[in-house]
Amino acid sequence: MLKSKKIDILIISLLFICAVILYFGLNLYNNHSAEAEISINGKVFKTIALNENKVFSINTLQNIKFEIKDKKIRFIESDCPDKVCINTGFIGTVGQTAVCLPNNVSIKIIPIDGNKSNYDIVI
Repeated sequence: MLKSKKIDILIISLLFICAVILYFGLNLYNNHSAEAEISINGKVFKTIALNENKVFSINTLQNIKFEIKDKKIRFIESDCPDKVCINTGFIGTVGQTAVCLPNNVSIKIIPIDGNKSNYDIVI
């Protein structure tokens, strides 16, 4: 009985160490060489680097502001009625998207210089 407890503790410890290594490894991979692609009505409006912290707006019929902070981007202001885009929060991993459906504006995180992501989908 004592031997099985030691094995259980060893297995749990190894799984925890693997999870920590995987978490930090994925964060290091995803936090470099990405930019945001802003699209309006399905057409690319602007591609912007995520390397400097700033707040900016796009000059269209919609009143929409974005914030870039710590290599991530988010909607901070929109004239849409439901504000789902604002509640999405920051996105920064290649493949993530945030969409303001009433205004047909979307942000997608894409790799810089054609670097391919190892992920098929981000949930």
